[in-house]
Amino acid sequence: MKLHKRYLGCMNWPGANQMRSFEIPRNYSLVALEFELVAKLTRASTAGDGGGPKDSAPAQLIASMDLIANGSDTIKHTDFETLHRKNEIQFGVRPRIYSAGWIGYADAADQVMKVAARMSFAMPNAIREPDTLLDTAALSSLDLAVTWGAGIDTMDDTWPGAGGSAESVTVVDAKLHVTAIEYIGVPAGTTFALWKESWMRKEVTAVNNAFQIKLPYGAGMNYRSILLKTHSDGNQVDTIIPYNGLATLNKITLKSGTEIYLYEVGQLLQVQNRLQHGLQVPERLTGALAALDHCLQELVLEGYYYIDFCRDGRLKEMLDTSFLSDLELVIEVANPGDADFIDVYYDQLFLPPKKA
Repeated sequence: MKLHKRYLGCMNWPGANQMRSFEIPRNYSLVALEFELVAKLTRASTAGDGGGPKDSAPAQLIASMDLIANGSDTIKHTDFETLHRKNEIQFGVRPRIYSAGWIGYADAADQVMKVAARMSFAMPNAIREPDTLLDTAALSSLDLAVTWGAGIDTMDDTWPGAGGSAESVTVVDAKLHVTAIEYIGVPAGTTFALWKESWMRKEVTAVNNAFQIKLPYGAGMNYRSILLKTHSDGNQVDTIIPYNGLATLNKITLKSGTEIYLYEVGQLLQVQNRLQHGLQVPERLTGALAALDHCLQELVLEGYYYIDFCRDGRLKEMLDTSFLSDLELVIEVANPGDADFIDVYYDQLFLPPKKA
């Protein structure tokens, strides 16, 4: 097999809350689709404003991305902000982001920003990752459906313009560039597991010591990982699953009936994520402290909690839900803001039939 890369083209921003489709070629086996969103934005503000941009802005200009095979089978479903951050967990580094001109809340004219992400089909950190390539030749169609956001979506809920006042964000121009990474010459008769990625959102409306999230389960569903993302008023936060190491030790439990697969303090799971996946997170403070005082800046990835069932890359260690009666997350949560949510991004592998 030979690795092949080709630029497929770009999608232009069609307007807020509109969806556009992009046809993906079906010549070879897909390893990944790589994206770079380039946007020019203008922000109008007034004196006394507050708030600021959301994490990884302008990624919010792409509200959702769906890769759809054969007209109706959704293989990947995600938003661009989380895809960008999930890449950091998968590869130990964020893809390129350049958005310094969007810091703060004041007037900003014609700011050009760039943010990149990769949608993988060969599973990262797997000993035999080509086993999960996407064989496009076997498909009748393959389309990327992109739902675009609005300029205001790049700002958090505490920025006054988010409430419909005179402040505004104008999208001057935006393009999503698409590149395919493929394998050419895959031997005939080779079969692959289908790696599907999906997500759901649950709102937190009160303090709850047993906040439940039911997950899909059943025959053929094998979980590689589960990623939790907590956000309040538009910002990623650790305060929905709070921790101070003394009296506040909110925990995450993953279980089926009486069988427990994970029972861990939320922020201690984040610490484990940092070590296992080589995360280096200097973004929380700006200026001299972030640049110089490294002894103060060994931080976890705020608002993200990653449960990895294949820590050594062996996919046979996936969580097989074929014989489970249920599968649920039970989380001890707080309610710090006006709009608090937990997003659950889950990877499932559907294995090919075994040869006789």
